[in-house]
Amino acid sequence: MTRQDTGIRRILVALSGAGEELGWIEAAADLAVSLEAELAALFVEDVDLLRASRLPSMREMGRQSAQLRDMQSARLEQSLRAVARRFEEAMQRAAQVRTLRCSFQVVQGKPLAAVLSRAGNLDVVLVGRRAAPPAASPRPVAVLFDGSMAAAATLAVALRLAHAEGRACVVLIAAADADSYREHLEQARWAIGGRGDASVQRLADSEPGALSAAANRLRVAALLLPAAYAEGSAARIDALRAALRCDLLLVA
Repeated sequence: MTRQDTGIRRILVALSGAGEELGWIEAAADLAVSLEAELAALFVEDVDLLRASRLPSMREMGRQSAQLRDMQSARLEQSLRAVARRFEEAMQRAAQVRTLRCSFQVVQGKPLAAVLSRAGNLDVVLVGRRAAPPAASPRPVAVLFDGSMAAAATLAVALRLAHAEGRACVVLIAAADADSYREHLEQARWAIGGRGDASVQRLADSEPGALSAAANRLRVAALLLPAAYAEGSAARIDALRAALRCDLLLVA
């Protein structure tokens, strides 16, 4: 499968300064290599935290001293700038080792909303990895498929990623009735072709509970969804992220 089959342009990752996010940079860089894409990061300064730091009644606890002190907006902003520089340096190192083109931008907002607002067509958004159980062999990738054009594009990305990394691909077909399932199954099988490392499973619906249960049961390395899944429902994505034990990739 060639790049033209998916046309993926960039791998986008949103960062806010949490320690585990350094691992997200490495994961995003590896994904960019697999999909022959550019690497891009947004460091998002949490606008709610910045606003709160300017309130006279706000207090914070020192990480080392465990002492309460006034929350100072200038100190918070300085700390965020220092963390952003460290993350940018980490991304540049990851890109240089893999000979990737990369970009780094600092914005204010909410991490997921900020990165989705900047994701265009042909972008993949990496939403950070949760703790995952060890596996003796490469874990599969899973992709949600409901017969839509966006789902078909996401399936193409999933098949390419699975092939590039030597993984199996599980297509999760969300269908409420037998007729819809048969129709989506035929479409999915046409897209899969003769690949023996791809399989299909049926889901009753595409809500976070059903998706996370299937992904965790299958012990997948990543779950791919059309970016439209996140539109207008941050709570839906938050619920899914909280339950997943794998990467979540949103294909724009």
